[in-house]
Parts: sequence; C-alpha cells; structure tokens
Amino acid sequence: MIDLDMGAYAGFVWPAWAISTIALAALAARALIADRRWNAELKQLDTDTDAARAQTGQGLLAPKTRAQAVRSAVAPRK
Repeated sequence: MIDLDMGAYAGFVWPAWAISTIALAALAARALIADRRWNAELKQLDTDTDAARAQTGQGLLAPKTRAQAVRSAVAPRK
C-alpha cells in the first residue's frame, strides 16, 4: 500500500507537488496552444503560397518552401 503520510514534512511536500503539477500542466497547455497557432500560420502560408503560384502561373506542383513558417516558429516576428 502507498504511504502518503509525510509527517512533519507534509506542509512542504504537498504544496511542492501541487506547484509542480500546476507548472507542468501550464507548460503542456502552452505547448498545445503554440502548436495550434503554428499549424494555423503554416496553413495560411501554404494558402498564400498556392494563391501566389496560381497568379504567377507556376502551378501547384512547384516545390513549396516553408522558410517563413520555420523562422516564425524559431524566433518571434519583429
């Protein structure tokens, strides 16, 4: 059986566990939000690129570049 009685240290251990759990949950939520934002931005860049290729006559089969999306994922925009 798991012994969760911390004795005299319970006042320090349980808040530390709570703070750690909250911090990890916040980091996971932040990562998911950033992932959704970057995927939306990548989709928008792909749409813009496809529209620009259609206007210039290059067609949709030309190789796509995603340097702009990579740059925005690595560093914030200026």
